[in-house]
Amino acid sequence: MKQVATDTYSLGTRGHNFFILRDGDQATVIDAGCSREWSKLVKGLESIGLSLEAVAGIVATHSHADHLGFGKKAMNNGLSLSVHEAEESRALGTYTGRFAASASDLPIFNIHALKTFLPMILAGVMKLEHLDKVDTFGDGDRLDLPGHPEAVHTPGHTEGHAMFHVPERGLLFTGDGLITMDLIGSGRGPQLIEQRFNLDHELAMSSLDRIVALEADLLLPGHGDPWAGSPAEAVALVRG
Repeated sequence: MKQVATDTYSLGTRGHNFFILRDGDQATVIDAGCSREWSKLVKGLESIGLSLEAVAGIVATHSHADHLGFGKKAMNNGLSLSVHEAEESRALGTYTGRFAASASDLPIFNIHALKTFLPMILAGVMKLEHLDKVDTFGDGDRLDLPGHPEAVHTPGHTEGHAMFHVPERGLLFTGDGLITMDLIGSGRGPQLIEQRFNLDHELAMSSLDRIVALEADLLLPGHGDPWAGSPAEAVALVRG
C-alpha cells in the first residue's frame, strides 16, 4: 500500500489501482480490486490503524473484474457497495451487451501488455463473482460516506462508469475514464484507455467535458500513477 495524498492510499498491482479514502476513524473504499485482493484491503486498513468495521462503504467506478473483483466477498463480510444506476445490470450479472474486452483482444506477445496483465491475472482478474444486490447512486450525488465523494457520470468505458470528486481535498478518482499508463505500450501521462477496452471510445472522449471545470489538483486513476494537475490540464493533454 502507498500513501498518495493526505489520508488517501493506493493498493493494487503494477497495472491497476484501488483506494482507501480515510476520514478520521472511518474510510471509504474506491473500487474493489481483483478477486484475490481482499487480503490487501484488510492488511492495508490494519497498517493505518483501521479495521473492516471502519469501512462505511465501497463505491465502484464501474463493474469490470479489476474494479469489482472482491465486491461479493466484501458484501458477504457486511460491507455495502454502490455503483452508478446505469451500471447496476453489469454489477448484478444481468447485462446482455459486450461486458469487457476478452483475452483474445490482448496482444499476448507484447512485452508491455505482459508486464501489465500478468500481475493482474495473479491477483485474480480472470474471476468475477457478480453481486446478489447493489446500491446505486446518480450523477452529481454527494455520497454520505467518509470524504463525501461526489459522483460524476462519465460513460464510454461502460454505460455507468463514474468518477469521484472530493473537492475539499482536491482529488479526482478517475477510474478507467482517464488513466495515466498505456496498458499495452510505454506511454505515460493522462490518456484514454486503449480503444479496444472501451465500450464507446467517442463517448469516453466526450465524457471528459464533464470533468474540465472540476476543481482538483491530483488525479487518481484506475491504471497508472497519480497525476498532479487539474482535470482541465489533463483533458487538454488527452486531446492534444
